[in-house]
Amino acid sequence: MSLEWALGVLVSWVLVGWVCFRLGRLSASSALPMPGKKPSHPSVFVDMDDKPPMEIDFEAGIRANQRTLRKNSSQEEASG
Repeated sequence: MSLEWALGVLVSWVLVGWVCFRLGRLSASSALPMPGKKPSHPSVFVDMDDKPPMEIDFEAGIRANQRTLRKNSSQEEASG
């Protein structure tokens, strides 16, 4: 009796695996766009400059950040 039971379980697992495989392939094929349809997300092309700047002025960025921080702190003191 145990041999038939084990064979039945094995056949059941094979059937479940086959059904899952077929459902996976079916969903994958339905996810492909139809030949006559336009894609829902068109491509976007961005023209970028390939040449980096010759020098990066870190000090100018630090100074600009400090000016912004000072300006924001004085506005907070005036409103508070």
